[in-house]
Amino acid sequence: MSNGKVLFICSGNTCRSPLAEVLGRARLGAAGIRCESAGLDACDGCGATAESREQAAERGLDLERHRSRAVDALSLDGVGWVIGMTVDHVRRFRNGRPDYAGHVGLLGLPGVDLAVGGDPFAGEQVDDPYRRGTVTAYEAMAEQVERLVAAWAPRLLGGETT
Repeated sequence: MSNGKVLFICSGNTCRSPLAEVLGRARLGAAGIRCESAGLDACDGCGATAESREQAAERGLDLERHRSRAVDALSLDGVGWVIGMTVDHVRRFRNGRPDYAGHVGLLGLPGVDLAVGGDPFAGEQVDDPYRRGTVTAYEAMAEQVERLVAAWAPRLLGGETT
């Protein structure tokens, strides 16, 4: 999938998907894969949460300039994969963008194209730390997102789907 684009989605585009974006960019950018993020319920222009910025910084990454974007406002031209954090994100994206012809996946189900079938409940979901509001919740989310982005990397680099 080199020279393609991956769009990570979550609810507000301030916690999970921005972190997935910068982690993906760090792993995949050298291969020409562009990583972006957006939210299904996002208000355009909000910064990443302080906790997500801190988790990114602990990994040598920068979310200071991140600004949230709504999925509905985006063009999906060139997007090869849309990857949601939860089954609900995947469902809502597919219902809202039935014209999207690319791959749709769940971060916790690496390489599985749910646009052509598969059980989304077979994978992990990335819970929203914002609702729990604790540093521990953000640490757990960041570790999970980092691990799952790493699991996606070979599939995105090699173009494997199941």
